[in-house]
Amino acid sequence: MCKVVKWLVICIALCFIYFITNYFTYDFIQFDGEKDGKAITSPDGSYSAQVYYQNYGGAAGGVNMFVNVIFHLEDNIERTVYFSDAKGNVRLTWLDGNILSITNYNEFENRNINLIVGKEIYDELGSACSHYKMKKKYICYSSEQSKNGS
Repeated sequence: MCKVVKWLVICIALCFIYFITNYFTYDFIQFDGEKDGKAITSPDGSYSAQVYYQNYGGAAGGVNMFVNVIFHLEDNIERTVYFSDAKGNVRLTWLDGNILSITNYNEFENRNINLIVGKEIYDELGSACSHYKMKKKYICYSSEQSKNGS
């Protein structure tokens, strides 16, 4: 009986450590996908943005879309700034040196947003927005709370 309690306490402690560590160290990074077209470079050359697609769920599934930005002035570090279901009409446009316009919509849903690169991120489900590290580093938007009112 004592061994069972000891193993139970150890398992609970390990789960607790995992969740606490994940909450404080989570990075909003996606790399497992297929590139769509060529990366587009910001007007001042500081950044490049690339769309990726990721299939999920087999025949009845769908396609996730994420946008990674390469920070050329920071040793070409690549960071995810946008994650959502692909809605059908997708386009990236630089509005300014650090403002990336992401168009992602269909006739039923609109996930368009303009993001200030390095300061804002978008996660459709909002899971990135609930982690401590992301809250401290970025303004985070989701489908529930979008700055563009969509």
